[in-house]
Amino acid sequence: MMKKLLGIIVLGLLWCNVGFAETYMFKKCHWSDNKKFNTENFKMWTFAIDTEKKFMVEKQILTADYLQKINERNKEMGFVNSNISPVVTLVSRIELIEGDIITGYHKHPALVTEYTVNLKTSSYITKTLDEFGNESKIQCEPASSEGTIGSSKQVKKSGSGFFINNKGYFITNNHVVKGCKQSKIKFKEEEVDAELIATDETLDLALLKAKVKPKDYLDISDDPPEKMQRIFVAGYPFGKGLSDDLKFTQGIISAVKGYADNSNQIQLDAAINSGNSGGPIVNEDGDLVAVAVSGLDKSKSEGIGFGIKASSVKNFLEVNNVKYSSSSLINFGFGEKKLVKLMEASTVYTFCN
Repeated sequence: MMKKLLGIIVLGLLWCNVGFAETYMFKKCHWSDNKKFNTENFKMWTFAIDTEKKFMVEKQILTADYLQKINERNKEMGFVNSNISPVVTLVSRIELIEGDIITGYHKHPALVTEYTVNLKTSSYITKTLDEFGNESKIQCEPASSEGTIGSSKQVKKSGSGFFINNKGYFITNNHVVKGCKQSKIKFKEEEVDAELIATDETLDLALLKAKVKPKDYLDISDDPPEKMQRIFVAGYPFGKGLSDDLKFTQGIISAVKGYADNSNQIQLDAAINSGNSGGPIVNEDGDLVAVAVSGLDKSKSEGIGFGIKASSVKNFLEVNNVKYSSSSLINFGFGEKKLVKLMEASTVYTFCN
């Protein structure tokens, strides 16, 4: 019984550990009987599938003629106030991912529709769970400009990072840059290439360097983390999907060990979402306490996130012969405005295709 419970927890553990990746696009979808996208009925019919956050968005934009036909048919069938919108959007939860096969269901007031998506063949099979057991198949084309379904090419991986000196060296999570052909950062409104210097898969850390001179960078705390210590998390949750503004959350250190007694991590209650991966967790003095790395699935927990301890970051940098600054022994106080200014100057949005 305990093994089963442990397995359930593990499934939800690394939900933010891909840093806003694994987005697949289907375009020009059509019923397989029609052989091709029907431009007389649809201006657009697409599916966007996010395997990390486990949801799918179906979007249809109907032509005026087709919309009129549907509304007239509904009236003939006796439906009252049945006029539908020219833009149809349906969000569905993904229940299971097995390799290239994704399954889930749509919930409707009167019925449930089960679906199966094959990423390799760009096919989408729906089955209405009623007494008739209706089944239909939708075929789509890969959205080559945004990601190739057949080769499972990712649209974009993104996360957060922070400078540790004025030479352009910055830290993020290994899982944010793993598999990237070319990592980049957004610096002063420009996209700048970043060179991968070193990684540690066990700690989930990566060291990169960009040819920039940051105005500021973070000192790394010499003090061990303490329970109930107040902390701030900075980063870009959900990439640039919300906005391009750096975002902050705050909370406390809940435990000085991570999942499964991992002594390289801390547990915290501040919100950590997809895209926060690799971002800094600092104390009230603006010193690095930890690096955001993961959080338990919010459907199974609340306020349980994890960060890689500053001491592990120090060891990682020392092994790779990269200079950094430790926190000052003398603290002259650090107001919120100064803290925000420091974090905005030292935290970066990092991404790759």
